[in-house]
Order: sequence, then structure tokens, then C-alpha cells
Amino acid sequence: MKFLMKFGLFCAGLIVLIGAAAIITPNLTKNRGTELAMAIDNVNPAVKSEDVYAGTSVKPIRHFIGGGGEKEYVYELATYNNQGQMRKLTFDSQWVLKPNRYLKISTKGQNVETWEAVDRAEVPSGVRQNLMMS
Repeated sequence: MKFLMKFGLFCAGLIVLIGAAAIITPNLTKNRGTELAMAIDNVNPAVKSEDVYAGTSVKPIRHFIGGGGEKEYVYELATYNNQGQMRKLTFDSQWVLKPNRYLKISTKGQNVETWEAVDRAEVPSGVRQNLMMS
């Protein structure tokens, strides 16, 4: 009987610990472009997917040759969601981004799921103002 009570307390404590970690970690991973932050956000159920927007007036922070011999470029971009909240994202691309363009990036926290170039008209007006592109 004592064993069952101890096991029940252990399970309850574990559930509380996991719940607290799910709530706290989004704040710990925000604006961190590390592989660990991306992996944590990808599996954390408390982190919601959202679309953010960025301008492409930046140069890659580094480039390298990938495992298949392809060129890879790493970008760090200031992105904005529909509410105008800024977040830095880091992601890889096999292309040099054309300057003065807009990107729509689907994210789950720091994890970039997809990205695509979009026309100026597709970017919410409040976001365009934050991006300061004409």
C-alpha cells in the first residue's frame, strides 16, 4: 500500500513538472536560434504554430557546403506576427535570398516549418510598417 502511495505521488509530481516545463520553456527558447531551441519548441505542446513575416534585406550570417554537396546559407531575421510582436528566427536556405522581398514563415516557436516569398500586398499593413521596407 505504501508503495502505491509513493508511486502515485511520484506520478503526480512528474505530471506537475512536465506541465510547468511546457509552460516555461517557450520563454526560454524565444529568440534563440539554436538547434536545441528548435527541437524543444517542435515537441512542446504549449508552443503554437503561427505565421510570421520578414524582410529579406539581410545577408546570410554564414554559409557552408551541406552533406549532399549543396550550398547552405544561414539567416537570422527579425520577424513579426500579425499582432506586431517581434521575434528573431534563424533558418537555413539553399538559396541566397533576394533583397527587398517579403517572406511568410510558418513556425512552431523557433522551429521554421516552411517559408515562401510573398507579395507586399499579402503582408499585413502593421507588419509592413515594422519591416520598414518600401
